[in-house]
Amino acid sequence: TDNPPTPAILTTAVSDMETAYTNASQHFNTEEYNLGGGNLGGLTLTPGVYTFGTDINIHSDITFSGGADNVFILQATGTLMQAASTNVILSGGAQAKNIFWQVADKVSVGDFAVMQGI
Repeated sequence: TDNPPTPAILTTAVSDMETAYTNASQHFNTEEYNLGGGNLGGLTLTPGVYTFGTDINIHSDITFSGGADNVFILQATGTLMQAASTNVILSGGAQAKNIFWQVADKVSVGDFAVMQGI
């Protein structure tokens, strides 16, 4: 059954989010800095830490390819914008729970878009 959130549950959720954000920020870039100039549509990403000093834009489908235990961290100092009707696709066993979006500004996901990750 769905229970309405309580202040304690919300406090725990916010704390968990802050912990995840801080943890992601402590990982160093392992891939090309500002990959694609921040335009990730059409790309296939492999496991690693991706750092962007720009906004991240997803204007067409993007694929995360890796095993079930592989981790992807995307760090952005700007915004994350995903266009309408685009997809974040997982392949090779990659799992959404292992994709971390650390975005300093706002996140915008368009209508009918499929976003994956935390």
